[in-house]
Amino acid sequence: MNRRRFLAGLGTGTAVGIAGCSGDEGSVGPLNGGPDRPFADADWRDGDGLALGTLAEAHTGAFVDAGGFTLFSTAETSHDGGAEPAPWLPSQTYESGYDIANGRQYVRQEITETSEADVTELYVADGELLFRRRADGETQYDRQSADRSAADLEDSMRQEALTGIRVEGETETGETRYEGLNRWNPTSDGEGQVRGERTARFTADAFDGDRNIPETVETASATAYVYEAGVVPRLEQSWAGEHDGRGATVDVDIDYRDPGAEIPEPDWAADAREATSE
Repeated sequence: MNRRRFLAGLGTGTAVGIAGCSGDEGSVGPLNGGPDRPFADADWRDGDGLALGTLAEAHTGAFVDAGGFTLFSTAETSHDGGAEPAPWLPSQTYESGYDIANGRQYVRQEITETSEADVTELYVADGELLFRRRADGETQYDRQSADRSAADLEDSMRQEALTGIRVEGETETGETRYEGLNRWNPTSDGEGQVRGERTARFTADAFDGDRNIPETVETASATAYVYEAGVVPRLEQSWAGEHDGRGATVDVDIDYRDPGAEIPEPDWAADAREATSE
């Protein structure tokens, strides 16, 4: 699978899965006469900002305790001019689900700006990796062995859960570096609501990180929602600027949801095994 197309240009150095909205969510004013700064005593708060280390641990820990989660994201991109810039991130959706109890992972990416289906799927369970790609009117399958321990699966889930929030990396000199909300200036902005549950809302209007799409960031904005327990159910990010000599915009929404949900075997798994059997 071409991970570059899954991950390129989405704000952190790793998967920034691409996140959808579900209808009843949005920004609202103070709920039930609540304060403009909800959960004021939460340890993931740093005054009007965020204590990102604490927030990251609470966020990932909740999904580990639940035994899994789903990251679902959308990227909407646009550019001036006719031809597609290079490099470029096409508009797409991305879904990555983890089921620790059953040792399963499911990944799905769909390029949404094409007239025909362009969908890549990956399913891992019981020491087996199954792959399906539908594009240009054709379907391709692959199957490989997957020697992955429960600890490996949990570590992968932790990294995915931190997409866009606090991804750890190293500089050329070996120093620890983080990419995510620390590249923004999140500031408390009252209350919100996601999937019917009260959140604190943080907004940002400045981004100081490096991006490859767009190459030059001229304007940027972000909104992060945080449940009282320290889980971030939604992160919205937007960048606009010059790319390949013309204007370009990238809007990314990320949902972190479905804690503890079981991942079923996809209906195409049997076809993949048959197509790849010797």
